[in-house]
Amino acid sequence: MDENTMYWLFTTAPQAIAALVGIIFTGMFFMAESIDNRVRVDQSLTEIAETAKTALYKNMKIVAVLAAFTIVYDLFLVAFVTKLSDKSCCWTGWLITFFVALNFSTICCALNYVFQAVSPNYFNRIAANLSSNYKTGEVDKQVFLGHFIDFEKVARNLPIVKQVDGHFLPIRNIIRIFVENQMITPDDARIMSEISKVRNLMVHGEPIEKVDRYLDEELQRITKKIDTGSV
Repeated sequence: MDENTMYWLFTTAPQAIAALVGIIFTGMFFMAESIDNRVRVDQSLTEIAETAKTALYKNMKIVAVLAAFTIVYDLFLVAFVTKLSDKSCCWTGWLITFFVALNFSTICCALNYVFQAVSPNYFNRIAANLSSNYKTGEVDKQVFLGHFIDFEKVARNLPIVKQVDGHFLPIRNIIRIFVENQMITPDDARIMSEISKVRNLMVHGEPIEKVDRYLDEELQRITKKIDTGSV
């Protein structure tokens, strides 16, 4: 491989990688916005959507780091293209082999990230991963959901919620109101957030048939707490 060919190859590769990653990142930000729009339509998707976006950004970070390393390596080869074109250089074969492998891996990683993120089953996979933490318990699903309905009835009938409930506040906002008004403690809010996650997964068809008795008992305790006003 002569010097001109190497120079063209080593300068074109980082440009192609940068362009590909830039397009992917633009598309992923639009996808994140699409996830937010789904949550605006259905507030029960909040926890699933947050986990999906966290995974989205985590994978974007991996692609960004790998792409940055690849581009730096490619430009490093540009600086030494004269020496690499010298057939007597013993490192030429190894450096070019690593160049090919690194660029190919970066492209494959970026495309794999895209295919996973745009898959119609992306949300379902996220929900399945979340539900895997809640498959064991002692309280029947219908009993738990009945207690959650009781909580919602009590919560939404409170004057402090009704006065701002023009757009049907999501549970997380109601919980925040309760904490701000010292009706429940931050620990209660954390527990309710966990309970809400389980309920939302059930609503969206995840195979959770039994719930931990502790969560069900805490749900009933907090419901009674806000109903009676006891602290």
